[in-house]
Amino acid sequence: MFHTSARPSTDTTTAPALDPTDTTACETTCHVDDPSRRGNSLPLDVAERSFELLMRGPQPLSVDGGQLGHGLPARMIALDDLRAMVLHPSCSRTTRDHVWRHLIGQARAQRGAWMVATVVLAIPMLHRLTAALADRISVDREELEAEVLACYMEAVCRVNLTWSHPVLRLSRLTQFAVLRAHAPERPDLLADPDRNDGEQQALTYPAGHPDLLLAQAVRQRVITAEDAQMIGFTRLEGIPLSSYCRHRGLLYCTALKRRQRAENALYQALLDGGL
Repeated sequence: MFHTSARPSTDTTTAPALDPTDTTACETTCHVDDPSRRGNSLPLDVAERSFELLMRGPQPLSVDGGQLGHGLPARMIALDDLRAMVLHPSCSRTTRDHVWRHLIGQARAQRGAWMVATVVLAIPMLHRLTAALADRISVDREELEAEVLACYMEAVCRVNLTWSHPVLRLSRLTQFAVLRAHAPERPDLLADPDRNDGEQQALTYPAGHPDLLLAQAVRQRVITAEDAQMIGFTRLEGIPLSSYCRHRGLLYCTALKRRQRAENALYQALLDGGL
């Protein structure tokens, strides 16, 4: 399934912890897609160079592919090799999600080098997210990247690993955190873009906020965890309700009514200011 050169087995606990904001140790040239960034010390470039330093020497940061399973080679896999595997088109979503859950768990438990690795494996997503936010927020590029990076690392510590698509969840949480930070100066960032003058504003929210709202609604017992899961899969993930019911042995009409009741409860709680 995957084709990369093998590396010697290593002890994953001995890699040095590097701070992605520390530029003093970053002496290598960063590999990035945009030539205009070469030679810069933007936060994401610094993280990339820190990762390159982690991969040097006889004991690069690695994972045990045999333990992780899900089609990975049954050997120690250096994280730069793992990155190539996860980003390869042949990597299944199931394998990718499993790897990400492991990386997030390591970053939460050990921080340091594992957090740097978790940042760098998400570099393509973070660059896309930064570019999208730059069109909406007028701040210096370096400041915006630093903010995206900080919000992303916070999201790594908060994302619910029982939900599907960890990288998508991280992107949503990061995006909303950045937008929310700028909302006091720019209320339009969180406003409904389709709202017409004189009409009541619809109950809409930017990407990332639905996950937070559902989790809060469950904590406040507005809806159940099962209701939140159904809404998450069928509304946020776009899975047809019929498919959701088939995989769980549910009656379609029953599930439809249950989802309607849950969404009505959410709507009422929003109107009342309870959420």
